[in-house]
Amino acid sequence: MNALVKARDFFDHMQKESGSFRLLASNIGGDEAVLRGRFQKTQIRQGLTMHYSDVTNLCDLSTETEAPPHLGIKLFFQGGVSASIGNQDIPMPCRQSGSSRWSPSATLFHQSEREVFRRQAAIGDRVRKLTIKVFPEWLESGDVLGGTGAEALRQFTSSSLAARSWSPSAALVSLAEQAISPQAFEPYLARLYMESRVLQIIAEAFSQLRGGHAEPARPSLNAIERQRLQRAEELLANEGASPSVDVIASEVGVSVNTLQRLFHTAYDTTVFHYVRTLKLKEARQALEAGNLTIAQAAFVAGYSSPANFATAFKRAYGFSPKDARSR
Repeated sequence: MNALVKARDFFDHMQKESGSFRLLASNIGGDEAVLRGRFQKTQIRQGLTMHYSDVTNLCDLSTETEAPPHLGIKLFFQGGVSASIGNQDIPMPCRQSGSSRWSPSATLFHQSEREVFRRQAAIGDRVRKLTIKVFPEWLESGDVLGGTGAEALRQFTSSSLAARSWSPSAALVSLAEQAISPQAFEPYLARLYMESRVLQIIAEAFSQLRGGHAEPARPSLNAIERQRLQRAEELLANEGASPSVDVIASEVGVSVNTLQRLFHTAYDTTVFHYVRTLKLKEARQALEAGNLTIAQAAFVAGYSSPANFATAFKRAYGFSPKDARSR
């Protein structure tokens, strides 16, 4: 149902979901309304849950929590916030050029350890999304990983933190809509109806790991957009602290959403992740030249934790920062 959610109720609810939930740098009063919208959580089976939300932020809100090990599928229908799991950004949908319609985004991710989930949203941001969580007990009970055909999935789940994003098909979006709003069945039939749709969504997500669906042709940038992208890249490449996304967008002469679209079209990534990749490259070059310690390189790359830096570095290059120094 649609409802106003006060800060105190929101915090209490999230604390029940996860005792590690935190509001960051917040001076929000307990009786202040922070969200408006619809929430839905359904346990499909033991170890398999579905979460749906369509919410609008009524204030600036930054949160973080620790998520337990699981496989997850996030399908964003519209809207955008800044969200990440560990060091992995979660891609957001893009508004279609010259239209009020959105192009949905989907991400399959896996974490074998507890990871920090961060979310930043500004007042007025509206996000509509569906999350399916697949916990180890469900995978094991159904023998999903059995047989030679599941090699791609086994390899994906062997990583401590992995993600695969794609543009969901119209059929997948339709299945998600049906799972969210099942037909007027009796309760036990409605649950079976929802489960059938959720299983089909999981099947399409897993098929991405073996190339079961070809990626759609990516749109290209026109000459003016390429010039704006190049100018943004020059600003980001300047030494010292990188300017904020707002400053870059203003300097380039576009909105923040348009700037994100330019990077998504050209590099299939967000501005934040582009900067992270750029800084990792700078850190690698400095390590290989023997100019920095690993702790100093972590700082250059924007990581407060050398351990997190080492994990991201190895994921990007296939070898550790220590190996880079010995080259």
